[in-house]
Amino acid sequence: MEKTKLEMEFLDETNKKFMISIDQPRLDITPEEVSQAMDTIITCNIFDSKMFNLVEAKEARIVTTTVNKLSI
Repeated sequence: MEKTKLEMEFLDETNKKFMISIDQPRLDITPEEVSQAMDTIITCNIFDSKMFNLVEAKEARIVTTTVNKLSI
């Protein structure tokens, strides 16, 4: 069985990493769409943190994991 997720990594005002992970993203998603979504998350301050705001989109990646069950 194969699982796919989109990981978007941001930095906050203190330069700490903040990860958002989305399971089963569209297979045809483009880097431009992801970049635009990340910019929107930052601009609209979608994740209302009482401590720090997200200020920078650091990177994004598609992670694919293959799970092979063993018969025991």
